[in-house]
Amino acid sequence: MRTATIIIILLLTFVLGDTDQNHQIDPDDFLDQFQTSLEEQGLEVEVMEPSSSVDMQGLIPQQFSISHNGEDSDTVFIFFTDSIEQARQALVKANFTVSLITKVGEYTKDNVIIIQFAHDGNLDKYRSQIYTAISSDEE
Repeated sequence: MRTATIIIILLLTFVLGDTDQNHQIDPDDFLDQFQTSLEEQGLEVEVMEPSSSVDMQGLIPQQFSISHNGEDSDTVFIFFTDSIEQARQALVKANFTVSLITKVGEYTKDNVIIIQFAHDGNLDKYRSQIYTAISSDEE
């Protein structure tokens, strides 16, 4: 009886853990909360047409331009994959061609990849706002 209980607990742990690994974020919900969070933090956010200018394993990203009080804007690309593992693999295989001054920041959350292009080379300028926007939907 004791062995059966332990086996059941282990199976439940495995199943529940595996379910969490396959958690997928809804694109519409994420985009709405991401934009709202950035705006609530005082950034100007311009929603741009989805762009194929950044290739990530054939995924077409959503694109935002973010700025604050006339500072140089950064471009943020948001990719949605089918799984957490696909997101990891896409980042490993990604190859971004950028100028010497442009810096690239990468963020992930479950099946979402966020790429920040800092055209002026300063990734820190919006880093904390992006982290906050990514985590703002956590409960």
